[in-house]
Amino acid sequence: MHKDTDFKNPPRRRIGALAVIRDGEESVLLVKKAYKEGKNWGLPGGAAHADEAPHDTWTREIREETGLDRAPGRLLVVDYVSYSEASGAAEGINLVFDGGTVSDTEIQLPEHEGEGAEITDFQFVPLYRLSDFVTPLTEKRIRSAVAVLEDNSSSAYLAEGCPQR
Repeated sequence: MHKDTDFKNPPRRRIGALAVIRDGEESVLLVKKAYKEGKNWGLPGGAAHADEAPHDTWTREIREETGLDRAPGRLLVVDYVSYSEASGAAEGINLVFDGGTVSDTEIQLPEHEGEGAEITDFQFVPLYRLSDFVTPLTEKRIRSAVAVLEDNSSSAYLAEGCPQR
């Protein structure tokens, strides 16, 4: 019996579902997130709602942020992220799935009225330029996911973007 764990009232954790979507040139799709400060580009995707399965989160978020209607491909990376005192973001995991290959003409940014757009731009970015757009943590996560794709290896487990064994 696990007396140190309350299964009926577990600690608060966040589940994110993200996509690595590439173009024919092997560049990665990044979206510009209006609600973030600083390097506010990242992979399309977002946080699960209560009682929402990660694959459903992925499908919903990708549709909302890119206009693409598809199911997630292979799980590439599971990345554990600790609580952030700076942003207040809860501890959690990000599941990064293969989103396949598309052209930029297939991407349709959402039209938002009233509260403003969550996603304001998108760009396919070659790996050598990632650091110009994303935080070091996000860059490590993307590079690990692309390595799994390119090597056709099994999924990777990361903690804060760094491979774990």
